[in-house]
Amino acid sequence: MEKRLDISHYVLGTKVLGPYIRSALWVHGCCFDCEGCLAYEMNRRDPDLRSIAGLAQMFAGCTDTEGITISGGEPFMQAEGLAEMLDIIKQRRDYGVIIYTGFTLEKLSESCDGGIKRLLGMTDILIDGQYRKDEDDGLPYRGSSNQRIILLSDRYKDQYESYYLAGKKRDIEINFDKDRVNMVGVPSAGGLKIWKDLIKRAEGNGEGI
Repeated sequence: MEKRLDISHYVLGTKVLGPYIRSALWVHGCCFDCEGCLAYEMNRRDPDLRSIAGLAQMFAGCTDTEGITISGGEPFMQAEGLAEMLDIIKQRRDYGVIIYTGFTLEKLSESCDGGIKRLLGMTDILIDGQYRKDEDDGLPYRGSSNQRIILLSDRYKDQYESYYLAGKKRDIEINFDKDRVNMVGVPSAGGLKIWKDLIKRAEGNGEGI
């Protein structure tokens, strides 16, 4: 049987989820229930079951991208499938990997699960920790101050300070895909209001978000 991943959606080119132009994948399903979670609306939808091999072929074929950022949902709930997807891609090309997770690095490192170990070993930057609404400090690339941006390899070492620590504001992209609107990035309060207004307008018109 063909192996699949439960995903929510993806974009093939973004500048707001890591250095360089990169693809982004949001997996479906989460074991956490963080107050104020930005993925709440996303996880209300039914999952989209996609072939691992098909996803790998698609992402590997985006030659203008440097790598991928994976978020969710919780990526490490589907660690084995994501590791298999990345393995296929990395056999074809050099590929950077950034992952957002609600788990801490320490918790993941303690795991005996082979899929978790494989996926963690393929990760260049891990942004870890559950979102805490009362610690949302407005800094870019993370939701709350308890979350850490951790270099697990030297791949992005030269870009780390200029990209992550340069005092930038939060940026988002609004992506329109057929009958769905997706937000890419970690929003500011203003960006979040725009996003919620779009959802309300779409729901009022009977359209899907």
